[in-house]
Amino acid sequence: MNVMDGKREQRTGIRERHPDAWARLTTAAHVALALWFAWNAFHAIEGVLWQWPAHLDTVGVDGRLYYRAAHMWLSGGDPWTAYTQTNTWPVSGQYIHELFTGPPPTVLAFVPFTWIPEDLFTVGWLGLTVAATVYALRRLGLPIWWLLFPPVVTGIVSGNPHMVALAVLLCGSNKLRWLAVPLKAYAVFPMLAERQWRALGILAAIVGASVVIFLPLWVQYRLDYAQVNEWLTGPGTAGGFSATRDPRLFALTAAALGALALIDRRAAGWLAVPALWPATQYFYATFALPLRSPWLAAALALAQPKEAAVVPWAIVAYSAARVAQWLYRRLWGAAVDSEAHAREVE
Repeated sequence: MNVMDGKREQRTGIRERHPDAWARLTTAAHVALALWFAWNAFHAIEGVLWQWPAHLDTVGVDGRLYYRAAHMWLSGGDPWTAYTQTNTWPVSGQYIHELFTGPPPTVLAFVPFTWIPEDLFTVGWLGLTVAATVYALRRLGLPIWWLLFPPVVTGIVSGNPHMVALAVLLCGSNKLRWLAVPLKAYAVFPMLAERQWRALGILAAIVGASVVIFLPLWVQYRLDYAQVNEWLTGPGTAGGFSATRDPRLFALTAAALGALALIDRRAAGWLAVPALWPATQYFYATFALPLRSPWLAAALALAQPKEAAVVPWAIVAYSAARVAQWLYRRLWGAAVDSEAHAREVE
């Protein structure tokens, strides 16, 4: 066997040389990953089970909050005074208050649902959240057991619009994808990375029209913004899961994503939100799903406590590995081509 044949053999992976062994290994890896997801998902939501059923009030609480904000505005009130209250851990006579922090388009997005009684809406929204998540997984070609991915589980249990926004971003219609941004403003970043210009154009036109038509709502948001942002970055998320909690980590993460963007703009756009967006919740990490990376997902499954900053560190490691892999392939390919050319000359 000459040198070139040896290198071709090295470039032929175990999948091609030993397909049966590879199939068994793949199945074992999937089972292990599913169990890893399930274990960490349980710990991510185990607070719901404490002092059962006292904490069932946390199930669907985000959907309930968004509903109340829209209802408050329709009633002539300030939507940024809307709140929910849930039991403390352990249960006591006090309650945890969660304030609404979404921008005006989010208020408007939930207005059509306000004719439904609140409790009925909350149940229906939870059902829509599950359906949207299943749809997103199918669009990505991921098996259904990825519903156990801990950020997915926390997003579903809270009933946060993030999960519906993810499904809308992944839908096949450019005319509908703009709807993701009223649900979650940061959805604009993956849209930019995916170059969904038509959807972005529709979005710009509709947001502009909303400023004109609902100017008092935007003025109220401007007046409340400082207080809303202070609560969101403080008691609301306690610093969040992204790199914004540490300026040095933020700079490192931004640099890593910048390097990744040079070779894969799409991946960098999806990861920018969980990595760099201020006051992130754990379920923001579901924006890593379109990358279909089991290694990244396995790391993101273990993100507690948030002070450990596992989410940004995992994204930094993923970005570094992708860039290193790209460089290796470029250098390896150049070496092989160079050697082949030398042999042809001989």
